[in-house]
Amino acid sequence: MSTSDEMISQLNDKFNGLEDKVVECGDKYNAAVQHIMNWQFMLGPAMFLIKPAMDEIREHLAKVGQLVQTAVTHHAPVVSLIVQSFNWVAKIQAPVNGLAHQKTDLAYQWEGKAAAKYQDKVTAQNDAIKAYSAKSDNVSKWLMEIAQYNVEYMTKLAEVVTSFLGQLVTVAIETATVIEIPFAVDKLAGAIGQLATDMMNNLVGVAERFVAALSKVRELMSLMTDTALPDRAWPQAVEG
Repeated sequence: MSTSDEMISQLNDKFNGLEDKVVECGDKYNAAVQHIMNWQFMLGPAMFLIKPAMDEIREHLAKVGQLVQTAVTHHAPVVSLIVQSFNWVAKIQAPVNGLAHQKTDLAYQWEGKAAAKYQDKVTAQNDAIKAYSAKSDNVSKWLMEIAQYNVEYMTKLAEVVTSFLGQLVTVAIETATVIEIPFAVDKLAGAIGQLATDMMNNLVGVAERFVAALSKVRELMSLMTDTALPDRAWPQAVEG
């Protein structure tokens, strides 16, 4: 992504209508349950197979609903990460680069201890500027990496919710005949179960990479340990 707005737009696209789809999934499930209950006496012993399958489907839907709610709750912090990643480059790294001291005629005409002291401080501060610029770039990349994993997670989650809803619509238990109901339930339970397995595998993979990225915070904390930043501070031209 070339700008924070583009990346935020990509993230927001994954959120658009996501909660509505979860609600729609719940409505389709409830309609299926009501339809089954209307025929429970006709279904007879088949209910002993139908009920566990419907309970399993409900559990998968509930888990997805919880994941969506958690993602929605953390939407704003992820957007902030994206914004701050670009801010590090535009408002910190670029301006710091512009602070570098340039040689002037004074540097060639000035002599003595004061000139030597000045040159030492200029060199130290220029080294610090280079170090700070590199560190701000690392921070920006880290923030962006975290944000990208969040976007990837949301993309996978959105695909799962869409697929769940698609299966509920396709199987349409709520309109099945009494003879079709057991087969429809079995088909839906199998499809939803496979989707749930794939979902967990995908989301766990993203989460593992996310945690690995978070672990780099130790590396970020160590960035300030640099000879170009004595005592983790900016080299001062004036001491007193």
